[in-house]
Amino acid sequence: MADGHISPWFPEQDRVRLAVLGKLIEELNEMSARAARCIIHGLDETDPDTGRLNRDELAREAADVKACLHVLGIAADVEADGDRVMSKVGGFGRWHQLIKEAHP
Repeated sequence: MADGHISPWFPEQDRVRLAVLGKLIEELNEMSARAARCIIHGLDETDPDTGRLNRDELAREAADVKACLHVLGIAADVEADGDRVMSKVGGFGRWHQLIKEAHP
């Protein structure tokens, strides 16, 4: 659509891929909510509902997301580009260094 033309939409029809994508969205939202809780209440604080550290709850949600991403690779042949992952990791490292230098 780079040329500005409108094209028809054909929503995903495969039931398994729809289920996988829906579950991925659900797990990403749960991880987002947990990350927000870690920001608001502290990474090392205890979740009053579970009695576990927010850090541990975040790790549990990260595991759920990783599992969904693995299943996405199997069910929909969607795999993360390893070069892009490493490029992003390197960029995050440089960004974190800039933050440390700006606010020692």
